[in-house]
Amino acid sequence: MQKRSNTDWYRVYGDGVLKSLPHNFTEIIYDKIKYLHTQKNMMQSKFKSFLFNKYRLIGILTLMLIVSFTFTSLVSYNVTRRSIDSDAKTKILPLISDNIYSEIQKELLQPIHNSSIMANDEFLVKWVLAGEQDKDEIVCYLQRIKDRYGYFSAFYISAITNNYYYYDGILKQIRPEDEHDIWYYNFVRTGRHYDLDVDNDEATSGTLTIFINHRLEDNAGNFLGVTGVGLQMSEVGETLESYRQRFGHLIYIVDSDGLIQIHPNQELVEKINIRELEGLQNIGDDILKNDNITHYYEYRTRNGEATLSARYLPDLDWYLIVEQDQTQALKAARLGLLGNIVMGVLVTLLVISLVVIVVNLYVSKLEETASRDELTKLFNRRKMDDLLSREIAFAKRYGEPLSLMMMDIDYFKSVNDTYGHHGGDCYLVELAKVLQEEVRLVDYVGRWGGEEFFILLPKTNTEQAKELAERLRYAVEVIQIESGRGLISRTVSIGIASAQSGKMDADEIIRQADEAMYRAKQEGGNRVVIWE
Repeated sequence: MQKRSNTDWYRVYGDGVLKSLPHNFTEIIYDKIKYLHTQKNMMQSKFKSFLFNKYRLIGILTLMLIVSFTFTSLVSYNVTRRSIDSDAKTKILPLISDNIYSEIQKELLQPIHNSSIMANDEFLVKWVLAGEQDKDEIVCYLQRIKDRYGYFSAFYISAITNNYYYYDGILKQIRPEDEHDIWYYNFVRTGRHYDLDVDNDEATSGTLTIFINHRLEDNAGNFLGVTGVGLQMSEVGETLESYRQRFGHLIYIVDSDGLIQIHPNQELVEKINIRELEGLQNIGDDILKNDNITHYYEYRTRNGEATLSARYLPDLDWYLIVEQDQTQALKAARLGLLGNIVMGVLVTLLVISLVVIVVNLYVSKLEETASRDELTKLFNRRKMDDLLSREIAFAKRYGEPLSLMMMDIDYFKSVNDTYGHHGGDCYLVELAKVLQEEVRLVDYVGRWGGEEFFILLPKTNTEQAKELAERLRYAVEVIQIESGRGLISRTVSIGIASAQSGKMDADEIIRQADEAMYRAKQEGGNRVVIWE
């Protein structure tokens, strides 16, 4: 059997034959896996970058809060609106319609009943059959009816003499040619026992009046005339207006043809048909169905949505209309919606403000952690690299000098061995404080690593850097730290490199300063060496 190399790959085929795969098969697989892993890391990096950008995060949170508050408010508003619509159809309008119908019965059905009593009054029948001889008797009778029940008018029209008697005498004699008397002849032809008619009262200079007319007949059923009472339209309109004030709905009455008979606005009475009212053009015929069922309708006007209930009054052959303006009914809901949105915006602003504060504090803490040495609180190596690149760019642009110090503590390893790591850490912290106190505010001090420090001096030439280095060397030399095991005192070796007129890059100046520092250590330490 042929021996197989450890680097060969084989695949068994259906015929049992082993065939080797390419020698670079593992490399191909490895490269593919590496590529996929790289793509995964790139996607994760992009996602994290997108998610953890603080401005983008604040924007996302703001959008989420505003959308959430708005959605919740709209849902609440729609629920309230549906509830108002449902209550209007099933509770409010039926209840108001019943209450108003009871009030209408008091206002109109009682006069109908009284006019019926007048039509069956033996005194009136006997007076007519006696030849209508004493006019004062009928005038006194009508005056008594008017005053007793508080009606606007009381009258009798004789079919025998055509005299129009009222509470103050004889008004006139009716004639078919007089347009004000047409109602009388129309009523007589209908054969009905009573009806209601809205007309101007000639006895009071044309005051709009609801007349309740009733047939007067003798015991044999012979027609003797028409008697009845009148209600002032303004008083009935005021009653309907009081209903609107009390119930918050518009209430009016129309006849079987749709002509408005009673309305708070008297300018519409006997002039406007409900088919001519805004929003009712398409449902006017349905309203006038002449059945005993209360119907409900919804329609739109220029002011918004409205709901209407129509109830047939068989005693009057009229329709009671109750309208509810949904715009007014939903006013509180809309105010609630607006209040919720305003409150949502305020809460969003408050939450976002808190988030901004927390994020800024968190980002500042992260930036400080990412750029500061944990022990000494000086800039770390990464931050110093960034600062050096930036300052070199400035130096190149403006042709200004730049100096860099590399500092190393002499024989620092013996500090940890002799005084312990805690003692060494205390010395590093104290050394960092001294360096920060001695340099200028525009200078940068960083911990390069271990016991090495990095001092960047913008706009500083070699001579100025050397002067500062000597001052720092002396300041460090006099430091004494009590560690519990004795006083810790050390010296430092400092290397200086300068970029005159910005003619140097970051790596070069670091290399030069580092070489100068090592030369200072090789020469015995506790000294300053300038790279030449």
